[in-house]
Amino acid sequence: MYSPERPPYLRYLALIGFLVLATVGGGVIHPVVAVAPVLAVTVLWVILKVPIRYPVFAVTYLTLAVDYVAERPQSGLWESPLHPLGELLFAQLSYITKIGALRFPLIDVLVVGLMGLAMYRKVTKSTIDPPTPPMPRPLVAVTTLSLIALLWMEVRGVARGGDFKQSLWQWHQAAMMPFIVAMYHYSLRGPQDWPTLCRVVIAAGITKALVGSYFALVIVKSLGVFVEYTTAHSDSMTFIFCLLVVMLRFIEKPKAAHIIRGLGVVIIILMGMVFNDRRLAYVSLVGCLLAAFLINPWTPLKRFVVRMVPFLAPVIAVYIAIGWNHPTGIFGPVDTIRSLIDGQGGEGNLDYRDIENLDLIATWAQFPLLGTGYGHEFLLPVPLPDIAFVFPQFRYHPHDSLLGLFAFGGMLGYTGVWMYLAVTVFMAVRAYHRSDVSEHRACALIIVGIVASYINQVFGDMGIISYICTFLISMCVAMSGKLAVLSGAWPMPNSALLAMSPAAPVPPPGAIAYPNADGAPTPSSSANYGRRA
Repeated sequence: MYSPERPPYLRYLALIGFLVLATVGGGVIHPVVAVAPVLAVTVLWVILKVPIRYPVFAVTYLTLAVDYVAERPQSGLWESPLHPLGELLFAQLSYITKIGALRFPLIDVLVVGLMGLAMYRKVTKSTIDPPTPPMPRPLVAVTTLSLIALLWMEVRGVARGGDFKQSLWQWHQAAMMPFIVAMYHYSLRGPQDWPTLCRVVIAAGITKALVGSYFALVIVKSLGVFVEYTTAHSDSMTFIFCLLVVMLRFIEKPKAAHIIRGLGVVIIILMGMVFNDRRLAYVSLVGCLLAAFLINPWTPLKRFVVRMVPFLAPVIAVYIAIGWNHPTGIFGPVDTIRSLIDGQGGEGNLDYRDIENLDLIATWAQFPLLGTGYGHEFLLPVPLPDIAFVFPQFRYHPHDSLLGLFAFGGMLGYTGVWMYLAVTVFMAVRAYHRSDVSEHRACALIIVGIVASYINQVFGDMGIISYICTFLISMCVAMSGKLAVLSGAWPMPNSALLAMSPAAPVPPPGAIAYPNADGAPTPSSSANYGRRA
């Protein structure tokens, strides 16, 4: 006897009813238990149905947009509506669940889980996600080398009597970089996903800028206090990314639409930067634009700028000279320039950062080749103000993480950890000069700029232990590899082309395979690429 199939909506109603009952029942036990059924169904749905790039976009936005609790956002005076999410993502799960064994944050679970799911789908040849182009082998090698170097510094430090518990948080975020790179590599189809990724970062930057502006204009004003920053130190790198997207897209393809869409973004982001008041943000922006200027070919705009330099240089020199001793009003920017030269201790005096850098150099001098290893404090041959009442572990986490790498890892450790940055820039610049697609060229310049900004953050604001900085540099590492192989800057193995599109013929030597909207490669002549080299 024929039995008609039940309508699909009945299954959805039954599922919703189950979730409601489970949520209400779980709420009686604990608030965390109340959301567990919904989370479980969501995770199951993502695993079975959703292309992996979409949850990766969501995790990227949350990482960059919510309060980064590790850096005491809003100067520790106010918790924004995004603070609970920030605590959930970045605080140790042992703090949230009271389970002592869970001494890692939720963001680690999300990264490893998404990376594992993407790799599983690739191995099983799942059709949910389209094939992805391979990473250049040198980039894979140096990214792996970074993790190996960090582990070696950990082993060396502990073997020399270092504090194991303290050492884990000296390199934890940097060690997550290869995993985050793998997550982006296996989830992103190629440069066609770059515009969406930029929109995600810009949305996060606008969120942070608006939160910081509200804090500065409303909360701080009502409290009547002075604050050094509004959101967090690492947000400078997010702001720089947003500005670079707007500026470099226009430079590579000047048109009114880029100005109209970008003007609002620039205003909001600059407002967030001003209120956050980090000198490093302005230095990074200038450095990024200078890098783009040097890489850019001799366009009419570049020729115009070069020709104007001899005329503007005397005016700028006079402006700085006048404002040097009176850095107020229209000469306010001179105060930032002077503080970068004299330091916060004033002319002729060493400030905290100067003394700390001298102590790090002295620590490095003990073991110049191998370093002290992690788990050791840096030496204090020049006494520092004791800030242990605010930051008890300050001697394990120097502000200048770059010199910290030299002190803890020596020349070998430093080189092993940071070699991937040089290869990333190499791949991006080669891709820039071999692409005739303006969006791809802008992407390459943004990658180079973000590498420069990351180095500044590591040098000045402990960027190496920041998830925000680590996520931004990781997405750039992954995208530089995709740009390199799809622009012909690095050869793509024929086996990889066949795996991406078995029905398509292998392009002849010198041809470039750009993916179409479905992610499958399509042969494209490279006859025009050489003219930009």
